[in-house]
Amino acid sequence: MHKPWYSFLYIKSPIVKIALGILAVLIAVVVLLFQGALEEKRMAAQTANWDGRSIEKGADLFANNCATCHGFNGEGGAGPALNSKYFFTQRLADVNFTGTLEDYIKLTVSAGRPSKPNSQWSVMMPTWSSRYGGPLRDDQVQQLTDYVMNWESTALQQTPEEDPWIPFKDAPSKATGEAAAPAAETPAATGPREPQVIFTELGCAGCHNLTEPQTDSNRGPVGPNMGNLYENAPNRVPGEDASTYVHNSIRDPNAFVVPGYQPNLMPAGLADRMTPEELDALVAWLLDPNRTQ
Repeated sequence: MHKPWYSFLYIKSPIVKIALGILAVLIAVVVLLFQGALEEKRMAAQTANWDGRSIEKGADLFANNCATCHGFNGEGGAGPALNSKYFFTQRLADVNFTGTLEDYIKLTVSAGRPSKPNSQWSVMMPTWSSRYGGPLRDDQVQQLTDYVMNWESTALQQTPEEDPWIPFKDAPSKATGEAAAPAAETPAATGPREPQVIFTELGCAGCHNLTEPQTDSNRGPVGPNMGNLYENAPNRVPGEDASTYVHNSIRDPNAFVVPGYQPNLMPAGLADRMTPEELDALVAWLLDPNRTQ
């Protein structure tokens, strides 16, 4: 009878078997200890990888949903600045928020600011989380939060002159020694405001580009471009001339929504923040192909 080719692996001595078993156990222990020593670094690298992915996805969400109000680099505009030393160092104290800044950002993104429709900012902060009727999932809210928090290291290096933060009128900063009492009212301007001033004060530039034309191949990302509004306005709503269409769009933004855009993005009540004379002048200015800016 021939022995199989692997017969050399057979070990008859029980002592040798025990010794080899002990050696195998020792080798396994050494391998596990070595792996354990590397695991912390591996987990840290993987965590950094996932954090980076979250920030990248948050950047896309911010560019598509938030940049028109808060600025593409968080410098502010129709909404407050976020890439700001004040925001990262003093904001929580001024609003008496006892949680972390990350919690504050996440709550603000999730629920918005629906209780402040008449703040100094021309656009109300909408609700974004699907938990409260918004369009974003929990992971997307977290990604936006991670992206905003990513500005902290550079924002902390800003000088007071570089900080783009504009103080809230109803929440003066305790850091600057401002009194908590309401600020004195600014004397009312005499005469109607210029259309350019109204367009800026109401934050219209955050969504509408005045110089770019609105075409099928060149659409405004949030609201329609207005470079050729005088050509497009007469053709938007049957039976309405250009002036009537623009008037109605300002008075009731959801009466007609340009195809491809979302309703409820343009704030309601803009007409109430102008006199009838100012509204007429704004409409005429928007429809003027040679308007001055």
